[in-house]
Parts: sequence; structure tokens; C-alpha cells
Amino acid sequence: MKRIISLLLLVILLFSGCMSNDDYIKGDKMSEINNKHTPYIALNTLSAYEIDGNYLVVVEDSGIVQKLAEFSSERKCKRVQKIKLIKEVDINQFLNMNVETLKKMLGQPHADIGSGFYIPAYITEDANLISFQIENDIVFEVIKRDLITNKIISQIEN
Repeated sequence: MKRIISLLLLVILLFSGCMSNDDYIKGDKMSEINNKHTPYIALNTLSAYEIDGNYLVVVEDSGIVQKLAEFSSERKCKRVQKIKLIKEVDINQFLNMNVETLKKMLGQPHADIGSGFYIPAYITEDANLISFQIENDIVFEVIKRDLITNKIISQIEN
């Protein structure tokens, strides 16, 4: 019996070495990620990390991971949790749009990236972030940011 238990413990130990500590999930503490990795994008509740050639985008609330999406360097989505990524869209259509109409088209925002101002943002299927500046419930600026390079791809405003 001792031999079987010892063998079982050895197998568990061997397999635990094969598991990645970077397979973060909803409910993890942001401090666990930030202790190992430095975000290259930090926009209020949304952060992005490059981990082993992949790109992890995390949305948090009160220091806890709420949503995440992981992309390969080829912009292929590897996994998502609690986010329905949006398709690539022409951002020009959103200028002067009412916020409620925007939400009907795209669903609930994935994140609020504003710090003091409400700036709803959506993650696309091909690793971009589309964010909306709003005044009096009307979109007056739209920004499309590449989540892999952290560069603004396009920006339109009134």
C-alpha cells in the first residue's frame, strides 16, 4: 500500500511540473499576475501582458480577474473567459451615436478604461481595443488600439 501511495505521489509531482503557472483564470488575484509580469498596457481596469509569446488581456475589478482573452502573436484568439469578443468593425459608424444604441449593437462593454470619466471599451476577435469617448450620452471620439503593439491604429472625433 505504501508503494502505491508513493508511486501516486511521484506521478502527481511529475505532472504538476508540466502545468504552467501562467494559466490565469477568472477569480485570480491581479497581484499574482503582476508579481510575475509587467503590463505593457494599463488602462484603468484593463491590462495586457506578453507571456511566452502570447498576449493576455485582463479586465479586473477590485484586484480580481473578471474577464480575460489570450491571443497568439498571429492575432488568433487562444481562449476567452466571460467576454464575447466583437468582430472587426468600421469605427466611423459610431461617431455621434447614442450610448444605448452602441450597447444594443455591441453588447455590454468589456471594460471601462476611463479614470474618472466613463470610457467603454470592447476587445475585438483580432486583438484590437475599440474605446469610446462620450459626452451627454453621445459618442464624440472613437479610438482603435492594437492590443499587441499598443499603438493607436485609428482615431476619429468630432
